[in-house]
Amino acid sequence: MQLFALEKKALLHQLKSSENGLSSALVARRLREFGPNVLERAAEKNYFLAYCGQYTQFFAILLEVAALLSFIANAYLPGQGSDMLGYAILGAVIINATFTFWQEYRVDKAMEALLKLIPTLVSVKRHGEVLQIQAEELVPGDIMLLEEGDKVAADGILLAANSLYLNLASLNGESAPAFRTTEPSKASRPLEAKNMIFAGTTVVSGSGVAVASATGNATEFGKIASLTKNVRATLTPMQREIIHITRILTVIAVLMGCVFFVLGFFSGKGILMASIFALSLIVANVPEGLLPTITLSLSLASQRMARRNALIKNLDSVETLGRATVICTDKTGTLTRNEMTLKLIWLAGGEEVNISGEGYREPGEFSFDQQNESTESRLVALLTAGLLNCRATIDEVCLRGDPTELAIVSAARKKGVGVPEEMKKVQEFIFTSDRKMMSSLYQEGDKSLLFAKGAVEVLLPKCTTFLAADGSEQPLSESKRQEALARASIFENQAFRVLLIARGQKQEEDLTLMGIVAIMDLPRSEVYEAMTTCKAAGIRTMMITGDNPRTAAAIARQIGMDFDRVITGLELEGVRDEELEQMLVAETVLFARMASNQKLRIATALQNNGEVVAMTGDGVNDAPALKKADLGIAMGLSGTEVAKEAADMVLLDDNFSSIVIAIEEGRTVYFNIKKFVTYILSSNVPEIVPYILQFFLMIPLPLSVIQILSIDLGTDMLPGLALGSEKPEKNIMNRPPVSRDEKILDWEVFKRGYFFLGIIEASSAMVAFLSFLLLHGWQYGTADLADPFLHRQAMTMTLLGAVSCQLLNAWTMRSWEFSAFSLGFLSNRLMLLAMAVELVWVWALLNVAAVQKVFNTAHVPFGDLWILLPFPVILFLSHEGYKWLGRRGGTE
Repeated sequence: MQLFALEKKALLHQLKSSENGLSSALVARRLREFGPNVLERAAEKNYFLAYCGQYTQFFAILLEVAALLSFIANAYLPGQGSDMLGYAILGAVIINATFTFWQEYRVDKAMEALLKLIPTLVSVKRHGEVLQIQAEELVPGDIMLLEEGDKVAADGILLAANSLYLNLASLNGESAPAFRTTEPSKASRPLEAKNMIFAGTTVVSGSGVAVASATGNATEFGKIASLTKNVRATLTPMQREIIHITRILTVIAVLMGCVFFVLGFFSGKGILMASIFALSLIVANVPEGLLPTITLSLSLASQRMARRNALIKNLDSVETLGRATVICTDKTGTLTRNEMTLKLIWLAGGEEVNISGEGYREPGEFSFDQQNESTESRLVALLTAGLLNCRATIDEVCLRGDPTELAIVSAARKKGVGVPEEMKKVQEFIFTSDRKMMSSLYQEGDKSLLFAKGAVEVLLPKCTTFLAADGSEQPLSESKRQEALARASIFENQAFRVLLIARGQKQEEDLTLMGIVAIMDLPRSEVYEAMTTCKAAGIRTMMITGDNPRTAAAIARQIGMDFDRVITGLELEGVRDEELEQMLVAETVLFARMASNQKLRIATALQNNGEVVAMTGDGVNDAPALKKADLGIAMGLSGTEVAKEAADMVLLDDNFSSIVIAIEEGRTVYFNIKKFVTYILSSNVPEIVPYILQFFLMIPLPLSVIQILSIDLGTDMLPGLALGSEKPEKNIMNRPPVSRDEKILDWEVFKRGYFFLGIIEASSAMVAFLSFLLLHGWQYGTADLADPFLHRQAMTMTLLGAVSCQLLNAWTMRSWEFSAFSLGFLSNRLMLLAMAVELVWVWALLNVAAVQKVFNTAHVPFGDLWILLPFPVILFLSHEGYKWLGRRGGTE
């Protein structure tokens, strides 16, 4: 038999405890037997291994292999700068690994500040004395003392309760406070037993005494948390992208190396020279600056999101947001304010009162659909009656009590109604799930007054009179009774929580109907706009809540959330996985009364359909689904530690609109990465082509290794980073989500980067090099120049040919589809800084002796620089024309 089914005496006997609590010796023995009252935490993160792990990422491995090949090439052909290239590549890998590790370390520390599990101190009774102990010292059999506002430290069974209500949302997702009783339960499972309390929940109102039945991982909280360990996290789309990019670039590099090894060998270069050339070509194909630029771009995006209340735990998750096709969201606190508001009042005289102002502390105005001389006084009388029959309180520091009562107290405060000093509370008749009503008896001088509130179907039959429009008490006719029932039904159909307010003398009989109040946890004001944005962006939004179907559907309609049907948890149990997947393809479903395992099942079904799922949650019951989803989103204000640890992102304000903002940022990141990958790849071509031509033609070396490095890890970095920080494109939230199968490194990127812009840049570099030499007396066939200064000048022209094109390439690449002229010259300050730094760098290459010595450049007369002018302009205008043709083709 379950413990919650036992009578008090049998229960205490079973747990070997008593109402006076455990002895010190027994506590010590049980502490050894059951262990401390803490959840088994994830293993302490080994930051050394985490740092080392950065060097095993796919792209990092590619760079490390490239560095090794550079050292091999230098060993067989020293003096060509290959060793310097190897060291520079390793430096880039180290910098990237360190930066990524530091970013994630900072997020870990920020998370530690957010994570809170169970209370530090709890009140218990041991050997007849009331003590304050550390929560981790609690053991099964301890007698726990509960007061309003307490967090429950362990599972237990109630021995005594006084109007005790718990908030069980962290376990079952239901926002309504759950009434607790001491009656043994016939429930089939602990969460359904009304005489049980649970670790991780809070006391909303009332007080109680309970005997601890389970601690640590044995609690319901701990059992659900352990489910998370069985859910394997999947690779993020960004991680898959890095793997994809690495594989593609590796195949291209190796294939090109093999082809040119064969060509070199058959052209009479010999095996050694052909091998070194092939190795060098493989290294030249690796964009050393790509990985650091991606990391920096993701980091900047995560910092922007943090300023907008979205804390990203893993940098790769930023880009995942851009691919989200479905948002599965909670209702309470995410779509709604998580504050009950008294919105409408029906006065028994027939008037309806609308109250503005949302939440507990905001001011509000009262408007009437009709009004006479007594309306104001009857409204004040009703609010006074409600206030006198509430245990909840609101002050400047904190809120205490049941949310529904807090709504009544808040409405009274908005009207300036307070507790009359002459009123003295004599007795309180508590609310129970059987009675469905509560009343309070007051003494005013010699007169006794009783104020009652409760369910309409319970209180209305107890009313024999009503407060009429003229302020007098009139007999309650059948027509007035039907009018009250009809009004209550209207409110209930709008998903309001409905209470009848009445007054009487000493007994809960022959009451006077004063009116009906309609209370709701109202939607956040900004959610409707966010929902509209989701529709335009092609993102389906599904509500998954523990609340009842009618409330969920009403809230969905109010915020503009589309749904085809409502399914409850009980109904979902009868649906097979294959049927659920087919249903989710064809329909948008609103899920109500859902259990934690069902949320996980929904996430799995959506993923099996190819959806990229963003899942919100705050309770321990949500953790498995958060871990399973492509992007788990935990609530920062109301979320449990387990949920925050399982999530990829934490909403610092618990607001749905922050998710939509984050998705916009994620999409922006995706296209920005696409832009700067194209930008960086296009500069690879003017690095590779001169090297190939020099190997096969009778020309001097156009570009040295150190100059190639100055492009990859120098001039490309800051403009690439500026592209990564571009603002969202005009249509970013008016287009479908990025497909799960769509790649950053796709044919379009290759076409633009290698075969379009890259060819123009390579032409610019080689035309600048050869034109300069020819203008200064060089003749084709002379591979070794007699004048080293002239050679350095010519190589400087090659470098400037590539760099000048990249300057305007960065500017035209600011938008993937739209004209650069439409973006505004000052809209990207980082790009302006990048341009300024590039120009200063060009000047330094031409004029600063120390820079010239390191990068093997020389001063070029101003009169020779005209050679550089045509190609950057050609590149800019060509790409702008290409985008124009794309826009024109898209509108036809």
